[in-house]
Amino acid sequence: MSNVIEGSGFPAGVSAARCGNGVVVGFGDTEANTPGSDVGFAVSKDGGSTFADRGVLADPSLRFGGGDSPVIGCASANTFYYATLGFSSDPAIGCAVDCAEVAVSISTNGGSSWQPPVVASWVTLDIYDIVQPSLAIDPTNPKRLYSAYINHNSPGPNDFSDCDNFDEYILEIVSSADGGKTWNKRANPGQRGNPSTQPDHTCTGTSRDAQHTGILQSPMVVVSPGGKIYVAYEFVATSVNGVIGSNEIRFTRSLDGGATFSAPITVSKDAINNALPQLAVDRTGLRSRGEIYLTWSGSPTGTSTDVLVSDSVNFGLSFSFPRSVRATSQGTQINPVLAVDNDGQVATCYYVTGTNAPTSSSNYFYNCLTSFNHAATWTGYQKLVTSAPPGFDALTSDFLLRDDGFFTAFEVPTNGQRHVVGAKSDN
Repeated sequence: MSNVIEGSGFPAGVSAARCGNGVVVGFGDTEANTPGSDVGFAVSKDGGSTFADRGVLADPSLRFGGGDSPVIGCASANTFYYATLGFSSDPAIGCAVDCAEVAVSISTNGGSSWQPPVVASWVTLDIYDIVQPSLAIDPTNPKRLYSAYINHNSPGPNDFSDCDNFDEYILEIVSSADGGKTWNKRANPGQRGNPSTQPDHTCTGTSRDAQHTGILQSPMVVVSPGGKIYVAYEFVATSVNGVIGSNEIRFTRSLDGGATFSAPITVSKDAINNALPQLAVDRTGLRSRGEIYLTWSGSPTGTSTDVLVSDSVNFGLSFSFPRSVRATSQGTQINPVLAVDNDGQVATCYYVTGTNAPTSSSNYFYNCLTSFNHAATWTGYQKLVTSAPPGFDALTSDFLLRDDGFFTAFEVPTNGQRHVVGAKSDN
């Protein structure tokens, strides 16, 4: 069943979370009666069969781009979290030169209303900028939350001296141990971060080695059934002595509750720009419990672009060779999303267009597939819509592991507007 959730001409991301019968979808939106925010949301109390549009979060700190990076998570049918970008210009808290923030709002009534946002991380905009936040809840202790994001330092003074005052991209992870009320952010937004929670950084200068010359982007954080924290992200290579290396999908993990993170490993060197890696972990009681799934877009043939998937059965020490979800010799598959449900079934949804060289006018359709054998093969092909703007999709399963199946949210164009719609599968 497909349901219109919200219509808006505002282009932004989409996120969704499900706990039992509660589903909350976040997206960019503009509302005439709430001009101070563009952070929209809609709520379902019946597992995604019907939705109520609840407008936007009203806090004015979310007015600059907050709807561009919505991230929804949940810990129970009542407790939902909404992480997004925030902004402050309050000199009393150290933001005289303006601050960018990861702002986390909390709902205790299933997403119907939200408390004022709590600052999970902040930086001063004269030196830094925060982009692309993600959010995860620890299933072993739902009071523990983690947010991973990219801190763009442009240009200097750098957190890492080897960047020589060139642009610096830092992967940072912050955490909360009390349900999002407080976070281990910088004490002062202008100070350097904690190196133990900055597991990777790159620079755009040419004096570094190829591994550190480029851009980091699109981090995603998840937590395993044993409380291990996993982060996947993309490295986009830039020129070193006139040679541009390979883009990479990278992975790091923490085994001590986010106090420290491992040196990153390279999962694959086959990744397009904006490969948008997505993680999911099997939390069932089956033999597959703990298996990690990672998907992104790459070009194994060098012509077409495929959705690729790799998995790890040793807690992220290593990953399998990437394989195509639905190999094609002609076409472009992008923006995959991924989830695992309560019986170990894996699902992915993504966008497809028929050309190897799409343009801004190319038409994409949106489809989903499922796997019953640990992403080795995929079946249950569903073409949900024949026209959809790429890059605005989300896929989730029940975080509480009570209900089977998946819920996806995505945008579709209707009568000159863009609407967010939802669809359930395998219920």
